Amino acid sequence: MKINEVHNSLLNEMYYDIDHPSGLKILIMPKAGYSSTYAIFATKYGSIDTMIQMKDGSFREIPEGTAHFLEHKLFECEDLDAFERFAKTGASANAYTSFDRTGYLFSCSDNFKENLEILLDFVQNPYFTQATVEKEQGIIGQEIDMYKDVPDWEVMFNCLRNMYHNLPVRIDIAGTQESIAQITADMLYDCYNNFYNLNNMVLAIAGNTTVDEVLEVADRMLKPVEGKMAQRKLIDEPRDVISDYCEKKLSVATPQFMIGFKEEWDTPERTAKEEITMEILLDMISGPSSDLYRRLFESNPVSYTHLRAHE
Repeated sequence: MKINEVHNSLLNEMYYDIDHPSGLKILIMPKAGYSSTYAIFATKYGSIDTMIQMKDGSFREIPEGTAHFLEHKLFECEDLDAFERFAKTGASANAYTSFDRTGYLFSCSDNFKENLEILLDFVQNPYFTQATVEKEQGIIGQEIDMYKDVPDWEVMFNCLRNMYHNLPVRIDIAGTQESIAQITADMLYDCYNNFYNLNNMVLAIAGNTTVDEVLEVADRMLKPVEGKMAQRKLIDEPRDVISDYCEKKLSVATPQFMIGFKEEWDTPERTAKEEITMEILLDMISGPSSDLYRRLFESNPVSYTHLRAHE
């Protein structure tokens, strides 16, 4: 097992970067004296991953929204689902699916080791049946409809749909009613086995714990499997945008808008430096000190709301 200490003298902070024998990357930031501990178990699998690599190296298309659907279903088991197990320990648990990630997380002030065992257990033990998949299709279908009435969500995806021709980033993370109707239990197992390989995942923990405490649980609970990091197939995307303007009317108290721009990229991965640089650029373009913000605010100070995005 390889354990590296990563220090930042400016922040006076440090964390442990561990290559576990199971293939999992583990990041631990012990914070002695803190009242709570936070953990997230995540995989490089998100809504943009609409292609899955087969054993022969070829790729097969999977329905849009499958990553989000799988996130919902992974909390289920044959007896007690993960939320009920966390509730018994007093932990607060949740999960999310983004464009390129799926993460399962909890925070707790007590029973950390027990909660970590629950997290590592349910994420590594999928349980899907066709009957429960069909039930979930109705639930997520209602969620998709609900977000059509959320202005922030609609303005973001209208922006993305006008920018991108082919990339799945233009599709709602939850997919569409039509796409999720194609999902089957076998398909979920295929996606799980491909993307939920420990070599494709990370466990990050910060708070009132120690390296020894985390590794004691990890050594017992992690289940190494054959394979390697999942291959992400990106779809060809033209450099130009579809349209430079889109407007939609919804019942909102204040108008909202979003600006975006495209850049050429061959991976969704971004370094901290790139993220910070982009934030500075966006502040220059549309932040509170920008000319654009000032002009719009002076023209209608009551209704001006600004949103920013980049891809």
